[in-house]
Amino acid sequence: MTTSKNGLLQRATRRAGLLVALLFAAFSCQRETEDPTGGETHFLVRCEPNSNSCGSKLACLCGICTTPCTERAACEHLPSAACVSSSGADACGDVAAQGHCDVACLIDADCAVLSDAHRCELGVCRAGSSADVCVRGDVSANQVLLVGDIFFASSHQIAAYLEDFARSAGALALGERYRDNSRATDNALASGGIADQYASAVSDAEVKVVIMSGGGADLLIGNCDPADASCPTIAAAAAAARELLAQMGTNGVSHVVYAFYPDPVDANLRAKLDALRPLLENACESSTVTCHWLDLRPAFANHYGEYVAADGISPTQAGAQASARAIWAVMQSDCIAQ
Repeated sequence: MTTSKNGLLQRATRRAGLLVALLFAAFSCQRETEDPTGGETHFLVRCEPNSNSCGSKLACLCGICTTPCTERAACEHLPSAACVSSSGADACGDVAAQGHCDVACLIDADCAVLSDAHRCELGVCRAGSSADVCVRGDVSANQVLLVGDIFFASSHQIAAYLEDFARSAGALALGERYRDNSRATDNALASGGIADQYASAVSDAEVKVVIMSGGGADLLIGNCDPADASCPTIAAAAAAARELLAQMGTNGVSHVVYAFYPDPVDANLRAKLDALRPLLENACESSTVTCHWLDLRPAFANHYGEYVAADGISPTQAGAQASARAIWAVMQSDCIAQ
């Protein structure tokens, strides 16, 4: 009888000890799991300096949770991260580190490796309060209009790829389409061709966002000697652009994305475009409508053989996709039709 009682007591003691151990382990795991600042889950999430919001593994540098670095190896444990300078004209200038780990992007999809909450903002992935400032769903697909010349209209693939990017980002529902009024003929600025494309669209339904190209057709049909701002063809195209943008502002268009061409193959046409570009950029920047100037040359750099069609002007399928990606990057970073 005594032996039986001792055995029961020993078994009860062992069970009690095991229960205590399990409870301790569960409590420890719960604390680790519920720690809102632990681990690397806050990588590239916005933070306040000297706060504890980044946890023990990350630091608040340049207003984001990241880690200091001097070489790429320091960032290899973070998804898709590279070591970038924390100083200079294009960086944050945080004196706490010479460099920090960051993730570059063009569109929101490039940030999916981090989380669904991260968005592409001005070329880098970010999450946090300011990413939520963008009001989404306030512009319908039918209120987005493309106008322009052969660069858009040669295949209309730029519009199609732009819609693909918008669908991938959840800004465009399956089956919805933007309006693409660009055309391969009667498409100059000075002759009113692009203005007619816009006017026709406005007569059908409200337009809130305009994505446009323009000016190339004017230069193809006009002579310039010398190719500078004094050329009547160039001056007329710039004046027509200013007038059209002013009309868009009067009509209540909220945003214009003016996508200007990559360099054409023909040297004479390139010289005329070089003279027209700053005039149109100025017209965009000084317009009463919010106009976003997009120079497509960086998007085509080192890819002209792949991106430009045999006519030396129009984009190939790959060039159309690159153009649409660049346009969508502007739309995302500036919260246009999201």
